[in-house]
Amino acid sequence: MKRILGLTLVVAAFAACNNPETQTAETTPDSSGAPVVTVDTTVAPPPTVQYVDGDVILKEGKVFVYTNGNWVAADKEIKLDNGTVITPAGEVKKDGKVVTLQEGEYVNKTGNFFDRTGNAVENAWDRTKEGVSKGAEATKEGVEKAAEKTKAGVEKGVEATKDAAHKTGDAIKKGAQKVGDKTKEIVEDIKK
Repeated sequence: MKRILGLTLVVAAFAACNNPETQTAETTPDSSGAPVVTVDTTVAPPPTVQYVDGDVILKEGKVFVYTNGNWVAADKEIKLDNGTVITPAGEVKKDGKVVTLQEGEYVNKTGNFFDRTGNAVENAWDRTKEGVSKGAEATKEGVEKAAEKTKAGVEKGVEATKDAAHKTGDAIKKGAQKVGDKTKEIVEDIKK
């Protein structure tokens, strides 16, 4: 009888281990030596995402709309119940703010954001601030690089101009020298 009970508990422990709602199972003997299975169910399983018509997701870099139980590629802007507009490129626009969906993220038809596991994203519009900040930083870096390139180009231009001016000055000196020499020849000829 104890063997049947022990075998039953072991099978129950294995079944509990395979249950997604349980996280750990531990078998310990009781005072009579019979195994007792303790299952820890304190950690909840990840939520199961239930999509409804009108939900929008970014999958494999493309925007899809859930329609009649299927994901359909979006070929035009999608307007949600709260006025949010989602472009086929994955930009989510509302009240002058723009957020770009990340892979696996979705927005339900009422305009709420969710991550790829189905958890609500409370600060989705805060990414607008992050995006503006990153854009400003990138612009600043671009301007600094452009300024450095412009400065280098101006310095090269100044050097080239100096070289050309020196060459022009030398040519003028040589020409003036030749004119002076020719003038001396003419004066010499006139004196004769």
